[in-house]
Order: sequence, then C-alpha cells, then structure tokens
Amino acid sequence: YYYKLFEKCIPCITDCVMAEIEKLGQKYRVALRIAKDPRFERLPCTHKGTYADDCLVQRVTQHKCYIVATVDRDLKRRIRKIPGVPIMYISNHRYNIERMPDDYGAPRF
Repeated sequence: YYYKLFEKCIPCITDCVMAEIEKLGQKYRVALRIAKDPRFERLPCTHKGTYADDCLVQRVTQHKCYIVATVDRDLKRRIRKIPGVPIMYISNHRYNIERMPDDYGAPRF
C-alpha cells in the first residue's frame, strides 16, 4: 500500500536513540551516518540513561504527532498499545506505515 502524507514530515531522532546507535559500533555505521544527516531534527532528552524505547514510548504517549519508524519487534508491540500512533517500517525493500488514520487516506480493511 502506498500512503501519501499530506503534510510536511520532518525526520527526528532523539539524543538517546543517537547514543544507542553509537554504542552499537561498526556494524551499524550506515545507520549512524543516516541519523547524523543534517535534515534530521535532533530532539533533546532530559531523562537519565540512554534506553531509547522507554523514551520514545513516553514521548509519543504525551504528543501523538509522531510516526514511529522502527524494525524493533518489541518496540512495535509497545507502540501498538498507544492509540493513534502510526508505525513505519521497511519490509520487502518498501516503506510501510501501519495504523495510518483514515483522515490520511489509509485503506479500510
């Protein structure tokens, strides 16, 4: 399915997600290079520690203006419990957005 977003979308990355990617080392150097792209907006974190999943869940629970992009199964499971928060992931070399609100033209099943 192809979804067209009718608003400008700014890719964002939190400080704790960036710290987590940096800790993963050489294997994730491409992800780190993408995350450091100047077009990504950095979202500062005020919490202690760098566990990114808790930070993201808390952020989207408070502000439901985000689409969460992840391939992490556990994080997707947690985000699905929050009403109104779409999840973006890559499958078969294509971007997929699950749970897109009907206002944005998502198909009804």
